[in-house]
Amino acid sequence: MKITVYNYKGGVGKTRISLNLALTMDFSIITNDIFSPIESVLDKKFLLKLDINQKIPELHKDYDVIFDLGGYPDERAITALKQSKYILIPVILDFGDIQVTLDFINEIQKYNKNIIIIANRTTKGDFEVIKNVIIKFFPNFPVFEIKESRSMANIFTEKKSISDMVKEGGIKKYHYQLISKQFQDIIKYINQ
Repeated sequence: MKITVYNYKGGVGKTRISLNLALTMDFSIITNDIFSPIESVLDKKFLLKLDINQKIPELHKDYDVIFDLGGYPDERAITALKQSKYILIPVILDFGDIQVTLDFINEIQKYNKNIIIIANRTTKGDFEVIKNVIIKFFPNFPVFEIKESRSMANIFTEKKSISDMVKEGGIKKYHYQLISKQFQDIIKYINQ
């Protein structure tokens, strides 16, 4: 399966979401980010960092990969979008971010309509606001929530998925189990 995590807007959590999904689902990652923190976590055999002019390689249909993309929809992004089963679009509650995301959805749905919106880094009331705005314009796209949590940053320091940190028990289980469940809900939807 191929999944693209993408948004024009930077700082919405694409890389953290990509990495946690890859670690949880045992997927590789292809990124167009020249300076990616993913390389400090994933073994090189599970990560391809594209050079600025490097195309996405032809991948077997059964190859499990997450495309962690940023920037505008160039030829490489369009290739990833067309190959992917789902496009995950993270957004945070900021008027500018939501507007850019709405414009982005308009642009990319011509390449793939299997879009999932992720209301990311939410605090009290954020999810409802984001969901209401998204469904007003795009009522057929599911909207999932990932709450604000230190666990997302700890993926890089621990070099483990959130679900693996929860399995360790103790305080991590207590603090990270909600975020782990939110990711499991997204994964369950993707795998249906």
